[in-house]
Amino acid sequence: MMHFSTLLAATALAGSALAVDHKVAVGTKTGDLVFKPDSITAAEGDTVTFHFWPKNHSVAQAAFNSPCAPMNNGFWSGFVATTDTENVADSSFTYEVTNASAPVWFYCTQGKHCQNGMVGVINPPATGARTLAAFKNASAEVASNVSPTVKAGTGGNLTENSTSTSPSGTASGTASGTPASSTGAASHLSGSVTFAGLAGAFAYFLMTTGGVSTLSDAFEKDGTAEEDMKRLA
Repeated sequence: MMHFSTLLAATALAGSALAVDHKVAVGTKTGDLVFKPDSITAAEGDTVTFHFWPKNHSVAQAAFNSPCAPMNNGFWSGFVATTDTENVADSSFTYEVTNASAPVWFYCTQGKHCQNGMVGVINPPATGARTLAAFKNASAEVASNVSPTVKAGTGGNLTENSTSTSPSGTASGTASGTPASSTGAASHLSGSVTFAGLAGAFAYFLMTTGGVSTLSDAFEKDGTAEEDMKRLA
């Protein structure tokens, strides 16, 4: 039972490190030229999903020293147009964070939106001169706002949304994000997968620490293990 309790504690600890999806509003219901939030702190494996509000916005990755211009091999959502002021656009763009120590600067390529302050950053430096305010000030000084020439959706996932009203284009955003949740059949599937994974991990734990050689031997070794598993299901 001690082995099982140890394994259960380790599994719970691993579950606390699940990835988070950080939602960013691109523009607002009232047409403000902003990203909300414009600064996001995300861990490796987290995603940042951009939801578009009127009228016609985009999000492209830039280098800090070259604001309002696309970065080589950077992400690009393409333009997402909508006139609906009550719901986000049908399309959203999701970027996955693969290196939390590297700041990711981005901007809207529409018209003079970048020069007017529609810029943001994922994982800004904790210290130094490379701040969001400095990037925004530099953006205001450039002559042109350049769109990438690569295919829309490059460097991320451009997807169609089901009907949704969040994140709000008027409420202030947060940089913390929220974990994705599941309901109905998806929730049942998640529970089944979790139980199956725990059972497999438990069997492997016994096989590597107690000298058993097969899965059936692993469960036979501790007569209470199967009952413990059933209570967790």
